[in-house]
Amino acid sequence: MPPSPPSRRRIAAPSAGLLALCLGALLPAAGSVAATAEELADFDAQVEYAFYTEDLRALQRLTAGHAAFAASTQPLERYQAAHAAFRLAQVARARRDPKQLEAAAGACLAGAEKLVEAEPRSAEALVLESACAGYLGAQGGLFAGSSQRRSEARLAAARELAPRNPRVLLLDALARWYQGEPASAAARGELRRAFEAAAAAFQSPVGAAPGEPSWGEAEAWLYLGRALEADGDGLGARNAYEKSLLVAPEFAAARRRIAKLRGAP
Repeated sequence: MPPSPPSRRRIAAPSAGLLALCLGALLPAAGSVAATAEELADFDAQVEYAFYTEDLRALQRLTAGHAAFAASTQPLERYQAAHAAFRLAQVARARRDPKQLEAAAGACLAGAEKLVEAEPRSAEALVLESACAGYLGAQGGLFAGSSQRRSEARLAAARELAPRNPRVLLLDALARWYQGEPASAAARGELRRAFEAAAAAFQSPVGAAPGEPSWGEAEAWLYLGRALEADGDGLGARNAYEKSLLVAPEFAAARRRIAKLRGAP
């Protein structure tokens, strides 16, 4: 499921964003006709906005309308197609739509697998494949065990290649989170520190080129808040949720957590 870009995009509504600045220089000239920087930027922003607002239909339209990206010879187009399928799987899970979840996670897994085949030392592609294999594994069924093993293997490979990559740290913490709430205070503290490390990694600007993966910061703060809640720190949790909303003001999940802390029905 390259390091994070120097300026973190704040999602308020679909827009071209920073990706449009020089994405064209990253796309190979040979092979299939590449989408323009503006098209890729707009697609990326719409996918993220639909994810944060949990708009399942919008994500379905976006993935169907840009199906050519999945078959493209351009790595960034293929990555964006797989990432869009990943976001669709996440929203389908939240909406309890197992059929859509399985289809979207499978599409993400197939796309990320092709990316890894082309560039086996891409931590970003490995993280994406790990995340989508994990969603399939969580669904149960005949291939649940093999999907979960693939998820763990891809995450281990990404961790070895880029141990400080923020998405590697985030997925590593999430893998622990979904194992179940820790019983001991020490284990809860360890989990909290894992999300703190992921959130902090997004705060360290490094020289990544515009157009490379940048998702995950809002989720790092969200799950840090949830870990703090589980540890009994309501004030710290609210602070983390507010930071999540600074990154993505329309993030419905963060808004729900704040409402829960306030005691809203």
